[in-house]
Order: sequence, then C-alpha cells, then structure tokens
Amino acid sequence: MPGPELRVRRGEEFAVRVVNALEAPTAVHWHGVRLTNSMDGAPPLTQAPILPGASFDYRFVAPDAGTFWYHAPGFSGTALYGALIVEEPQPPDVDQEATLIYGEPYDPHLSLSRLLKVNGVDTHTINAAPNERLRLRLINATAAQILRLRLAELRPFVVGIDGQPAQPFAARQGEFMLGPGNRIDAVVDCTLAPGRTTSMTILDTERIEHRPVVTIQREAKAPARPTPRDAPKSLPPNPLPERMDFRNAERFEAATGRADPDKNAALRFVVNRGRTVMLTVSNPTSENGFIHLHGHGFRLLDALDDGWKPFWLDTMPIAPKGKARIAFVADNPGKWLIEGLVTQGRAGVRFEVT
Repeated sequence: MPGPELRVRRGEEFAVRVVNALEAPTAVHWHGVRLTNSMDGAPPLTQAPILPGASFDYRFVAPDAGTFWYHAPGFSGTALYGALIVEEPQPPDVDQEATLIYGEPYDPHLSLSRLLKVNGVDTHTINAAPNERLRLRLINATAAQILRLRLAELRPFVVGIDGQPAQPFAARQGEFMLGPGNRIDAVVDCTLAPGRTTSMTILDTERIEHRPVVTIQREAKAPARPTPRDAPKSLPPNPLPERMDFRNAERFEAATGRADPDKNAALRFVVNRGRTVMLTVSNPTSENGFIHLHGHGFRLLDALDDGWKPFWLDTMPIAPKGKARIAFVADNPGKWLIEGLVTQGRAGVRFEVT
C-alpha cells in the first residue's frame, strides 16, 4: 500500500485491467476524473461489481490534466488506493516532481494520526539541488481525516486544487489543509542553506506539530540556477465550464451523514445536460461531514451572493452543524453519485444527466 502510481497524458486513452483476487465483489473508482459514466467504478449504478476471480477493463480518455487518485468504492482506508496522474501535453517548467499520498494502515488498537504514512512509509525524503523548483502532488487518501500540513522555512505556492489549475497563491504560513479525497498541487523552490533540511509536518486540531512525514534535503551539488525563480505561473487550463446560469438553475437540498449505502436507492433528480445545479448541503451532526461529486467539478458559492470561490473542487468537508452551497454544470451524461449525503434514510444521492 499504496498501489502503483498510474500515469497518462491528457487526451490519450487510459486502459487498465482490474483483476479481483479478493473474496468479495469490488470495483475501482477514479476519484475526480470527469470520465465516461460507464467507467466511473460506482457499482451497481455505473457497472456490475467485479466478482471474485473476475476482471474488468477500464478504458477512458481523461479530459483534465492534474492530480487524481483511485480507490475501491466506499473507501474505508484499508482497501486498494493509489495515485492517478494525468500529465499536461506540455509539462510545466519544474525541475522535479514528487507525489505524496497520505494513507492510514489498518490497526484498530492505535490512533490513526500516529499511524499516518506517506507513500506507504513513515518518512519520505526528497533530495533537491539549490534553487531547484519542485512540484509536490499532495493526496489525502484517508477515510475521514482532515489533513493539516506545514512546510517550514520554504515558501510554497498552491497551483492546483482537486486536479484543476488554480490561480497561484502562497500557502499561508506554509500550511495546507486537505479533506479526505482532496488533492493540492504545490510548487516550492529549494532555497535551503548548505547542509540544511526542512520538513513537512502534520498539525493536529490544536495546531501542534507531530512527527515529520516528508523531508526536503539540500543536495551537495551545483545549484540548478544562480538565484531562485519568480513566483510560479498558472498551470495550463482544463476544458471546464466558463460560466454557470444561476437564473435557470435546478436547486436541491441535502444533508451529510453516515449510513449504509442503499444499493436499490432511486434517483434523486434528473437534469438536462448543460443545466446548472445548485445544491445546499447541511451537516446536522457534531462530526465533520464530507461530499464527493462524481463525474463533475463544482464551485463553492459565496455565502451572501451568487458568486463563487476562484477554484474548482470535487470533494469537500462540511463542518459540524455547518452548511455550504455548491454549484456545477451537469455536462457529463449518465447516472452519477454524490457521496456523503443522506436523503430519506438512504446514503448517497444519485442523479441523472440526460
């Protein structure tokens, strides 16, 4: 654990055969990818489960370049998971990149925060030359942990969120926050003094640092360039909707909650292709809630008007007793799932784009 990192270039066909060597049915969900509905890996909605001893061929063209991941449906933190990297047709100007996928090995007797691993190990080291530019792909593959990370001494910039380019901005105090399933692409220059190292540490809810899980170490070799670079430029855009029509939007409400999925649950709503959907999500519980939208990206709406935050998401935590409004353009045909929601006692909202 984790499984192998899989890579494909945007616009090229991705093909992988999943063989089920388990004693129970399974599938693989390609988290965050706006792919063809039949390849989404959400049984029984998009495919029949892969039975023990059987296999299934997933084939699709990923429309977006970015950082994604794969996992078994109803991810529990103990099942198969790994990184799926969709490369830009023209790679961005970085010297080195590293995928850092955070997961939790199963042990019912220990605290998960103490067990958290990166790339399956306790500590991962990145060696970098002076003034070398790094692209860090951060993936939270835990089942329910909000991951708070701090990269001391260096000045990281966030350039991508949930696989989609974001207008670059400096991470405040060098900190990142990722809910379960979230991803962040960060760019950082190695400006460490000779012989120095710095660490990316885990913060708890009291903002107390725990053990380092990632260490960046300055290599004893010639600098990559005489001086550090300027702030990074934006990543190449992906073909996402440029506007959303709120005047004619379909509006729905739902609540987060943990319940056993109802495999026979009916579709919650049907929407015409190209229509904007506005969804109000409340969390009536005293624990963090989470939602994950399949097949689409969404915008987090402002609380006071119909504007939206300047980044795309496909996964988001909802604070205890909190509420959020999201909007997306239903432009991907098929029957889709919104994980983390409970309506009429059934887990997961299903909707169809026709």
